[in-house]
Amino acid sequence: MSTRPRKRSPVPRPGFIMGKTSYDRAAQKEALEAEADAFLREKERRMKKMRITAGKVTMDAELSDSATAGELWAILPVESSAQTWGREVYFKIPMHHEPENAQAKVPAGTVAFWPEGDCLCVFFGQTPYSPVNVVGTLAGDPNAFEKVRDGDAIHIEKVE
Repeated sequence: MSTRPRKRSPVPRPGFIMGKTSYDRAAQKEALEAEADAFLREKERRMKKMRITAGKVTMDAELSDSATAGELWAILPVESSAQTWGREVYFKIPMHHEPENAQAKVPAGTVAFWPEGDCLCVFFGQTPYSPVNVVGTLAGDPNAFEKVRDGDAIHIEKVE
């Protein structure tokens, strides 16, 4: 048996690229960045947003991808009358949905559906009365909803 190393063929194997240049790497990096930007733009475009106008307050909210949020999106636009409870604004909407990952505590700025009362709730500091289905988050300062009073007209619409 010979201990000499085997000679390699001077012809590269199929598909082998000899010595990528920095130009090739830069072009590949640019292509990946463009693909990532396109993905983020598409994701932003698909994100469903709604606009809540309550009294003198107008604020957008981004909806989650839950079944409850999808059902809410399907019935928009909705008009109702505000009710307040502590640091929460809630209002009746023409929708019913069973509890879906219902949460007993939510952070300020949460928009949720209350299955027991068929109401949509905007939380700006209050703990829910009973578990709620989270459907989205406000895109601004939730404390603005302190200005909303019982009986104020509420309008919710899609933001395309």
